[in-house]
Amino acid sequence: MEEEERIKRIKGIIKNIPLNPGIYMMKDKSGTIIYVGKAISLRKRVSQYFNKNPKSARIMKMTTLVENIEYIVTNNEVEALNLECNYIKNFNPKFNVMLKDDKTYPYLKITTKEKYPRMFTTRRKIEDGSMYFGPYTSVKSIREVMTLIKEIFPLKRCKYNLEKNKNIKPCLYYDIGRCIGPCKKDVDEEEYRKMIKQVIMFLNGKNAEIRNEIKKEIDTLIEKLEFEKAAKLKDRLVAIEKVNEKQNVSNLNEINTDIVGYILNKETLYIQIFKIRGYKIIVHDNLKINEVEEEEKEEILLSCISQYYTKNPDMPDKIYIKLNDENSKLLDGLLEKVEVIVPKKGSKLKLIEMTENNITINLSEKELDKLAELKTILKEDFSSIECYDISNLRNDYIVGAMIRCDDGYLNKKMYRKFKIKSTLVQNDPLCMYEVIKRRMSHPEWEYPDVMFIDGGITQVNAAKKAVNEAGIDILICGMVKNDKHRTRGLINSEGEEYTNLSKRTLNFITFLQDEIHRFVITYHRSLRDKMK
Repeated sequence: MEEEERIKRIKGIIKNIPLNPGIYMMKDKSGTIIYVGKAISLRKRVSQYFNKNPKSARIMKMTTLVENIEYIVTNNEVEALNLECNYIKNFNPKFNVMLKDDKTYPYLKITTKEKYPRMFTTRRKIEDGSMYFGPYTSVKSIREVMTLIKEIFPLKRCKYNLEKNKNIKPCLYYDIGRCIGPCKKDVDEEEYRKMIKQVIMFLNGKNAEIRNEIKKEIDTLIEKLEFEKAAKLKDRLVAIEKVNEKQNVSNLNEINTDIVGYILNKETLYIQIFKIRGYKIIVHDNLKINEVEEEEKEEILLSCISQYYTKNPDMPDKIYIKLNDENSKLLDGLLEKVEVIVPKKGSKLKLIEMTENNITINLSEKELDKLAELKTILKEDFSSIECYDISNLRNDYIVGAMIRCDDGYLNKKMYRKFKIKSTLVQNDPLCMYEVIKRRMSHPEWEYPDVMFIDGGITQVNAAKKAVNEAGIDILICGMVKNDKHRTRGLINSEGEEYTNLSKRTLNFITFLQDEIHRFVITYHRSLRDKMK
């Protein structure tokens, strides 16, 4: 009876909604906005939610919670789309498909205020005078960019303040030519700044300008008879030209264009955005939206793409995308300085098909990915995991250990042992803090994407403190056990547990927990045997 009265009352509200374009807001009992939508005709669109036609599970659940509907009339649907984006961003309605908030996006940061600027990833964008590139919605894409730059430009890798720390020894990266070595005190600051300028140009896709600048530098050095420096710059020039060869796509005649492809697979909408800058693809971004039905695919796509570009400062001149005429005009109207093009045939359509094919390949690979479910649950795209554990015997022989797993496989070259120095009594959180702090002092051991700690939230927070002090952003979870001492799942620093896992994923976490336990116990016993 109550449900019938609710529906009757809702339909009474709908009768008074105008036929004008605008946005509508569905509210629950508490007055909270649970859904925001846009429409050419408000009354017609809202009434569709409460007719007898089939709807997606998400929409059906949403309509059972609606107690009130409010609306805002706009002059046209473009204004409605813009207003919808703003309301979704400000109110985060639970039934809207939303991109992650900017705070969670990784940025690529260059510390331009330092004497010898560094480059690293961060999720915190602050007003500190540094340069930030991004945000990137894909951790994988930002990692690819970082790797490429570090292969070409021998930037400072460590976080040491070379003004305060006078006796820093060159690390392995210097020995293999991947760091210019400011710690040796013989690097010209102006020369280093030129390299940083080239990195910034590289990130902006200005490779032709970089090549011209390097060629001029080489000519100047040869005139000064500084042949060794000229040879190093020649190697950098060759590396950049190789990158250009790899990045060039046949028949690609675009300077500042984004190519958007998408595929709906098993109620998940996968979107890939290739960014072309200066005739080559410099990076690609990935978006994924769950619980999408075929009939709402394009509407949700439009909403996501609108949110993506209203948040993203890296705007192209053109966007190629498959949309119906009505939605393409809407997007074109929203993005005033961007031309939205829906190609019907030819090379431009083939570019979109290339992105769709890339999504299909990625999905095929994902089915074989051991980490696929973990990536979904933890909402991170990662490939490297480090696990940590502590071992002791009644306050004696206290040790810690680290193992590493890359792409789902153990990397035994990255196993490490730590003899605890900070305490002589059993204190697992303090020991874990020491181990992680010492690990973070070794940037030459490439930082992982994720850390798994053998223990609960206390140990997780100790590890998080050490990572935060190093200024690095790494997801940390604890591997927790049940009353029978069997692995039951993961716990994050907020106390949120992930226990509803498939047998395959749970077995993988158990395998990691058993392996780190075996490794640390073996070290503990060997140390104890030596002392007998």
